[in-house]
Amino acid sequence: MLSTEDRYMMIMKASLPYLSNDTRKIFLTYLKINQIIHTLHDFDKEQEEIFSSCSVNEEDRESGLVQAIRSFCTPKEQEMIDMILNFSQVMKLWKEMEESQNL
Repeated sequence: MLSTEDRYMMIMKASLPYLSNDTRKIFLTYLKINQIIHTLHDFDKEQEEIFSSCSVNEEDRESGLVQAIRSFCTPKEQEMIDMILNFSQVMKLWKEMEESQNL
């Protein structure tokens, strides 16, 4: 669900094609400034998340990275990622099985 502020931004963006050039420039400037402010505000939150991932083990970090990327992929790309993850899991299990037989 979009916040009220995000909804207002979307309304402003949707109105751009119907505005005069001068008004459009003002709206675009406002939108860009607002975007920069949000980026700076979110930067602090993201820094905490980024550095907290340093204490996560390698496997969980890779899994988190893939899941973060996956959310921006098309369904076809998500399917491909799932296939690769499944294959990777099978290979990991295979390796564990081989190691246990060598003991």
